[in-house]
Amino acid sequence: MASYATDGDKWADLFLSAALDPQNWDGAIRAMANATGSRHGQLIGFGPGASGFNWISDIDDSIIAKTAAIDQSRPDLNFRVAADGLADNPQIVHEAHYDVARQSLRSDDYLDLCADFDIFDGCQTRLLAGREGMIGLALLRDSKDGRTTQEQRDLFGEIAGHARTAVRLQRAIEQQGFSLLSGTFEAMDRACWLLDATGRVGGMTPRAEALLATSRIRVTDGWLASERADESRAITRAVRTVIDPPGRAADPVALGDDAGGVGIMLEIYPLPSRPWSLPFAPRAIVIARVGAPSDRHVQLLMRTFSLTPAEADIAIRLAAGQSRADIAAARSVSAETLKVQLRSIYDKTGCRRESQLVRIVGLISH
Repeated sequence: MASYATDGDKWADLFLSAALDPQNWDGAIRAMANATGSRHGQLIGFGPGASGFNWISDIDDSIIAKTAAIDQSRPDLNFRVAADGLADNPQIVHEAHYDVARQSLRSDDYLDLCADFDIFDGCQTRLLAGREGMIGLALLRDSKDGRTTQEQRDLFGEIAGHARTAVRLQRAIEQQGFSLLSGTFEAMDRACWLLDATGRVGGMTPRAEALLATSRIRVTDGWLASERADESRAITRAVRTVIDPPGRAADPVALGDDAGGVGIMLEIYPLPSRPWSLPFAPRAIVIARVGAPSDRHVQLLMRTFSLTPAEADIAIRLAAGQSRADIAAARSVSAETLKVQLRSIYDKTGCRRESQLVRIVGLISH
């Protein structure tokens, strides 16, 4: 891999191929390690929930289980994390900073891990940092490699620029998955939200947007929640069950209808993820199952717009995110009958589009 050492174009191509085909990340970080005379290359992510990952080239797989057993994101445990937080650090953090950080550790767990795998030395830099967490690049060196030289750190800094571009590109590609999946579910006429590996909402269908306007479900700072604290906690627990490894379907979360709206059941399922994917791709889907409207809400719409009981029921179901097929099935009417009833609802409410009806029903319900 020595030919990579002074050839920026080759490094750019190598990391670009990793962004486009993520299984090439292993080869890219291995080439980086070889070019800098280091035993291992590392790409690591810290963040809320399942956004954490740890990819290390040419190392015993048992390190994954051992790192999972400790909270390696804690600065009082991990001297590399502590060194990253020292004041006035350069962009490339290295052994001199590790020496300072090790003096304030409160536990030997991470030190023991480094001893087990002989990875005390090396250097590191941040590639990405923000709300979704931090992604960093590092060299891990054994006792034979010794401490990094300035020349090796300079080369590492050059390589890190290409890795940073690759991470940003892969993030953009993975986030496109939300748009693609949202379009698919829109065609299915369902109310659903797509979640990333942190559990935050990355996309939603128009039916889901309608439900936000007509129910007590909310998206707060990216998190799916409810106006009621107990329901928000239940949603968070269910999301964690789905996106935290090993990831499995959670029990449905029932939201009551005591506010005069409709009862809602949230079903949360994991989505398939491919190896070497970053935390930005869709990882879970939340599907809303909407129950029958309450009598109070039906009566309110009947008095306001002179709707029949059937028309008020249909208007609430439609605004709450139910598909026309589901409404027809719930009311045991044909699709053609439902169309006639909807035309009458539009005439009485003065609406021309479904989005207008959704907003009106939402205002009346509150």
